[in-house]
Amino acid sequence: MSFLRRSIITAAFVGSLSVGSFAQTTTPAAETGPAAPSVATRATPLLRPAQVKGQKYKDYLYQRYADDKEARAVVHLFSRKHTGGVVWLLTGAGVIGAVASQTGTKTTDSGTTTVEVTPLGWGLLFGVFGGVGIGKLARFNNEKLYAALVDYDLSHAFPGAIMGKLKDKDYR
Repeated sequence: MSFLRRSIITAAFVGSLSVGSFAQTTTPAAETGPAAPSVATRATPLLRPAQVKGQKYKDYLYQRYADDKEARAVVHLFSRKHTGGVVWLLTGAGVIGAVASQTGTKTTDSGTTTVEVTPLGWGLLFGVFGGVGIGKLARFNNEKLYAALVDYDLSHAFPGAIMGKLKDKDYR
C-alpha cells in the first residue's frame, strides 16, 4: 500500500473517531435546536478587549461564561497557547544570549581561540524561536478570541480548527 493511500486511510479513520466521539449517547429532553446562550450573554453584547477596564480580558470572559464549559475551555486554550508563545520567545532570547556570550576571541594559556556564529546560524536561531513564538502570539491573541466568541454567541458552536486544539486539561 502506498504512503499516500495509507495517509488518506489513517486521516479518514482518525476523522471518523473524532466525529464519533462527539456523538450523542442519550436522547435530548424535548430540545429541538442547539442550546441557546444564557440570558446574561444575550442581554449584554460581548466587549472587545480594548473595552474591558479594570481587569484582564480573560478574567472578564471567565465571569461572562461562568456557566458555559465549552466557552471557558476555549478561553483557557487561548490563554495556554498565548503563554506558550511567550515561553518560546523567552527561551529563544536565553539561547541567543547564551550563544552571543560565547562568541568572540578568548585567550588562554594554550593560545587564542575565535568563536563565531555564521549568519545562517543566527537566522536559524531567530527564525525558529521567533517564528514559533510570534506565530503563537499572532494566532491566539485576544482579538481572535473575541471573534471566535462572537461567532459562538450566534451559533453556539466553535470552528473545527479550535475544537481540534482543545484538550482535556482545557475543560478543568
